[in-house]
Amino acid sequence: MFQLLDMREIGKMSRREVLEYLALMEAPASHPLSEAIVKGALNEGVSIPKHFELKDHTLLPGEGITAVVNGKTVHVGNMKLFQRIGLYDKLPTEHASLVDEWANAGGTTGFISIAGEGIIGSYCVADKIRAETKEVVQDLRKMGIEITMLTGDLRPAAVGIGSQIGIEDDFIKSELLPEDKLSAIENEVAASRDKDRCWKAKRAVMMVGDGVNDAPALALADVSVAMGEGAALAMETSDVTLMDSDLRKLHYIIHMGRRVIRTIAVNIVFSLLVKGLVGGFMLAGRGSLWAAIASDVGAMLLVTLNGMRLLPSSKKKNDLEVRDDAKKNALEPNLV
Repeated sequence: MFQLLDMREIGKMSRREVLEYLALMEAPASHPLSEAIVKGALNEGVSIPKHFELKDHTLLPGEGITAVVNGKTVHVGNMKLFQRIGLYDKLPTEHASLVDEWANAGGTTGFISIAGEGIIGSYCVADKIRAETKEVVQDLRKMGIEITMLTGDLRPAAVGIGSQIGIEDDFIKSELLPEDKLSAIENEVAASRDKDRCWKAKRAVMMVGDGVNDAPALALADVSVAMGEGAALAMETSDVTLMDSDLRKLHYIIHMGRRVIRTIAVNIVFSLLVKGLVGGFMLAGRGSLWAAIASDVGAMLLVTLNGMRLLPSSKKKNDLEVRDDAKKNALEPNLV
């Protein structure tokens, strides 16, 4: 869950005015970061201004958003966006140093500008690390799963988060645009295909994301998982959606998937053995039609009962609910 940690106005505009522009620009967006900025403004008593005229609101993938407000072009986004439009170099030195401090502390930084006035504000948003994240990373690695972090954040912020959840620097890819994430997943999928052999277990690439920028990569991965608190596009693109955004469910769905595969294999082998055994007796003249029917129905019932073992028991469900309640009562560590 993202949270607006700090915002500094630059120039003549008041803090309230800058927050009004930020809230107006971010309100139509569906990214969790946008929701955090709007909520942060509301916490300071600043609501979305209704007297402003908003036109041509456009998402800039991997950079931010732009729109025309009261006849003036407004940009909100990261450093890449403002470097591209030539405004970042005009940022006052003291504010540039402050933004660097935010980034080194693990925050996601951004700016807002108005045509003719330049950059009018900078802000820092941080994503609270879920209490279960480090535990989930450790559990997945014990299962033999390689984990790589793909993020659009600056390198210092990405490394800071990675160090807290147990992901080494070599497995962190930062400052990525949507097409960079797509390329990374494409390369992983291609590499997994090259390593596949008929006598080896198939490698699969799973992508977990929550933002609009993650949607293309989610669509390309062998298995894609979206967080329930994320963007609607990510949930529509993914194969699986974690409605409560509990990362421990990743371990559960992988474990359940492996159980399903094993159960299917056991059922197939058992059915073939029964068919072969009955066929052998029939060919030897020691079987009857009724015996064949009984064995077929019996095998079907046993296979069905074996498959029903995959259904969650009430005891397991209650245990999971108790663990969920315990996690909700625990304090989540902050990034900065």
